[in-house]
Parts: sequence; structure tokens; C-alpha cells
Amino acid sequence: MVADNISNKSGSGSSSDASANVANDFFGKACPIQPQGDQILFLGRNPMSSGCDLQNFSPLPMGSKDLDVLSLYKELRPSVNYFLVKGVTDGSGKEPAGKDRSWGGSGVSVAKETQDCLVLTDNHVPTNVPDMHVKPTDMKVSMANGQSYKAETIASDPANELAIVKVETGAETDKVCKAAKIVEHSPSAADSPPIMTMGQPYTSHSIYTSIGTLDEVASRASLDDMISPLPGEDNNRLIFNDQMPIREGFSGGPVFNFVGEVIALNDVVTSPFTSMSTPVTRAQVDALIARRTDLPKK
Repeated sequence: MVADNISNKSGSGSSSDASANVANDFFGKACPIQPQGDQILFLGRNPMSSGCDLQNFSPLPMGSKDLDVLSLYKELRPSVNYFLVKGVTDGSGKEPAGKDRSWGGSGVSVAKETQDCLVLTDNHVPTNVPDMHVKPTDMKVSMANGQSYKAETIASDPANELAIVKVETGAETDKVCKAAKIVEHSPSAADSPPIMTMGQPYTSHSIYTSIGTLDEVASRASLDDMISPLPGEDNNRLIFNDQMPIREGFSGGPVFNFVGEVIALNDVVTSPFTSMSTPVTRAQVDALIARRTDLPKK
């Protein structure tokens, strides 16, 4: 899967390392030139880049059928979040127990409650499933205001690689939790429709934007020769093969269609310029939320 490991060092992983308005490179250092006007921190097709690539997008004219990146970014950025997770080795692997580990990923707000925000992400982001020898001990989610809040997994679907995380946003919930709209019916790959995603690469603590096309609906098994399925993952589930660059840390970040609906979550980097994503629908997300484990059973 996408390797979302931030570091093999013990990291704070708790508070905002940068303002939500500061553009950082892939490793958390402030970019020498910050976005101005209609510029967006952009993930292009340069595998040698260390980040800080800015692209100027202008609003498209009314009625245009093209991807209006700037308008979508302004509308959707408040719904996109990133994870800061810490854990320790449990001693069942090659390393002794008690060694600190930290990793991360991305996610999207899907429901607002009185004191909490529910965030959808890949199941391997909060669980660190690829490394079965590390036990997660602390998780925080950074919202669009740049602040991080304590979080816990309340529902998981390993078969489809999805999870719902409850973020304890408290009195700031109305301000920081903007639920994204999720598509009702999963799209086809006919005519390679345009798509857009946002996520946090590496230890950037900044959200990057990437654009591309949805090129194929396939079975997860079609990637077995490249990437082995995770424990509990349904190898026959459907996936999207996307002509869109993402980076480690984009896992769980939302993939949007041209009208700003979430159609999938980023899952795997398959090449410097392509990726795999997990299709999602509103009914699927609602069903997963209904399985939450944090409420008293009726």
C-alpha cells in the first residue's frame, strides 16, 4: 500500500507545526516563495521535486466543462485533513518492544456532530496495518485551521480499506468541520473523466493539490503483482486506476469529480504519475458510520 510512514523517530505528532496558510515543502520546511493570488501548492509530474511547486489557476468561465481547479480548491480545502499518528513496536517483529514510531495520512470530513467531526480515511492510516509489529498509541487530526485535535477510530472496514475517525473538535466544531458531499453513485471510467485530489505528502504539514483522470475501474487483484493486499482486504473489491500523481501521505485523501463530490479515497502510489483509489458512495459511508463502536448499544 502507500507507505505513509512519516519517520522512524519519535515525533510530537500532536499540534499544528505550521499555519494552515503556510506552504511547506515535502519535509515541513517553509517554502521560500508562498502562494499569492490564485496560486496553489501543486503536486505536478516532477518526481525529483522536493515540493514548493506553485501553479496559478484562474476561475473558469460559467458553463465550462473543464476542471475548475481554483474554485474547487477554495470550496473543498476546508474539508480536507491530515493525520499525525504515533505508536510503539510490540516486540513481535525484528525490533524490541517500546520503540517509538510515527506516521500519517490524509482524510476528508464527512459528518458534523455537536462536539465532534467524523473523518473518512483509508483503514491503514489510523491502524498502520502494513506494519503488524507496531501498535498505535496516539492519533491526532489536523483540520483546515491548522490546529490538531485528538481522534479515535470508531468504525473500520478492512475489506474495503475504509475507516471512520471521530475527531474531538469540541466548541470549535462548527468552525473547523465542513462535511464534503459524497457521490450517490460510483462513476464509470468512460471518457476518462477529470478528477482532483488533495493530501499531505510526507511530513509537509501542508495540503497539496493534484489533478488527473479516472482511467479504469478494475479489481484489486489486478495489482497483486505490484502491491500485495493488506490483511483482511477483499482482493476482489473494485478500485479506480487513476492517471494522477500522488505521494506517500496522500493515503485517505479525497478524490473529487468535476462538481466537487468525493468519489474515492487515495490508496496506493502505482508509479510517479499514476495511483489507485478506493471508490466510495454516500450509502457506503453512511453504512460504515452506522457501525460505529463509540455509542452505547441500544
